[in-house]
Amino acid sequence: MLMGEKKEKVNVNPELGEVQVINLGDCPICGGKGTLKAIQHIHEIPYFGKVMESTIYCEKCGYRNADVMILEDRPPKLYTVRVENEKDLFTRVVRSKSGTIELEEIGVKIEPGPAAEGFITNIEGVLERVRETLLMAREFRKQEGDEEAVKKADEILEYIEEVKEGKKPLTVKIADPLGNSALIGEKVKSRLLTEEEIKKLSLGPYKIVEPEGTEEAKERGEERQG
Repeated sequence: MLMGEKKEKVNVNPELGEVQVINLGDCPICGGKGTLKAIQHIHEIPYFGKVMESTIYCEKCGYRNADVMILEDRPPKLYTVRVENEKDLFTRVVRSKSGTIELEEIGVKIEPGPAAEGFITNIEGVLERVRETLLMAREFRKQEGDEEAVKKADEILEYIEEVKEGKKPLTVKIADPLGNSALIGEKVKSRLLTEEEIKKLSLGPYKIVEPEGTEEAKERGEERQG
């Protein structure tokens, strides 16, 4: 527990799992005194394991940031599923701040960034997030008079609707160098990420720190001196 944290309550429900509300202190965004809190929800996902959903929020200004962590050691993996019918849309998606989602046929990639958020949903939920983002981007482009961008957005929006209706296929991939993201379903395929693939992936707000004395740390030290 970090300095300033104060656990307010813990609710344990057989169906919902363990929920903790923690007082983190003052909000770094608006300066609200004692208004920054965190909700941590620990629960089990069938055929997968325990995960913790964490949401930090400010009661005063409404600041919010969420993440997901898998509470079991999992290696860096690439998960892939081919969506071919409406049933496939219910494939579970666990995406942490370090996870990269790719929707192959429509050329959409959701990469980690400073403001990235983690979430647990299904493929239909991911498509709805993409649809909402596209609608906003389309409106901006329309106001700017960018007809080509508007046309491209319309094509992707149409394809998304056809995927939802089971008329078009969609290949969904998620890769996480920290092993905190996954696709869960009968049709999901997975494999370990290669070192080369890991190097190309963003870690979002996270970074890997090698303990002093390890070969990796020594090599990095030699590279800096050179």
